Amino acid sequence: MKQENPMARRVPLKRSGPLGRGEAGLGRRVPLKQVSARRAAENRRRRTVVDQLFPERPGCRRPGCARWADDIHEPLTRARGGSIVDPENMVPLCREHHDEVTFRPESELQWAYDLGLLVHSWNAPKAGEVA
Repeated sequence: MKQENPMARRVPLKRSGPLGRGEAGLGRRVPLKQVSARRAAENRRRRTVVDQLFPERPGCRRPGCARWADDIHEPLTRARGGSIVDPENMVPLCREHHDEVTFRPESELQWAYDLGLLVHSWNAPKAGEVA
């Protein structure tokens, strides 16, 4: 007895009408938002806080580094419950040290924890608590 291949008998899908520009989802070219309205507002508040804290370009806070800061680093990241608008959670770093702290494996960053450039979530002050 010959077995029938289920893929061999293809039945075309029935369409209710022609696929064209007027169909839902086709032809609509609405650009995606880069960030949500909430995130955009948070970014504006952050820019204001950074401008108030550092009216002039600060130096890198990594000891021994004489370069100007390029980035504002958050020791307590958002993923760990930190805020990007909290002035206590902002440290100016040059791009090299910011990339090092951000992209190196955590096992190589004990020096960053010792200097306070990174904070574990369990060491973070609780809401309303003074650091």
